[in-house]
Amino acid sequence: MLKARFLQLNLGKVILMSIVKTSKYLLETDILIEYLTFNDSIREPYLLKLMKKGICFTSVLNASELFMLANTDFEKEKVRDLLNALNVLGLHSRYSLAISGCMNNFKNIRDALFYILAEQNKLIIVSLTPDKYSGLKISSIHPEMNK
Repeated sequence: MLKARFLQLNLGKVILMSIVKTSKYLLETDILIEYLTFNDSIREPYLLKLMKKGICFTSVLNASELFMLANTDFEKEKVRDLLNALNVLGLHSRYSLAISGCMNNFKNIRDALFYILAEQNKLIIVSLTPDKYSGLKISSIHPEMNK
């Protein structure tokens, strides 16, 4: 009888946990750069606010851009530390199948692949310039809009 009640409580917990939906964000490079270069003592970086509200992802595209911009060993170390704190998604070959269907919406393949990554993984895009992805199936927001 005690086991049955315990199982019932655990099942109730699982059901309750599955009802609560956690936001999942795909962060653009500008959000990551804002964090890495942040030095405002009054407000909190956007990345930290987003991490408190949901699960944050970035992509191998963004990681590559950050390493391309890092000039010193110290900067590269800070980029590695940041990426270790995030979920970094790779690009699967199946994403290329969707490229022809969305290239008319983007100026370059990089932005199209980033969007497809968000779409395939059902992630909200967060960027300082969300208009780049507006009017499409996946939501794109500025971090200030996510209060």
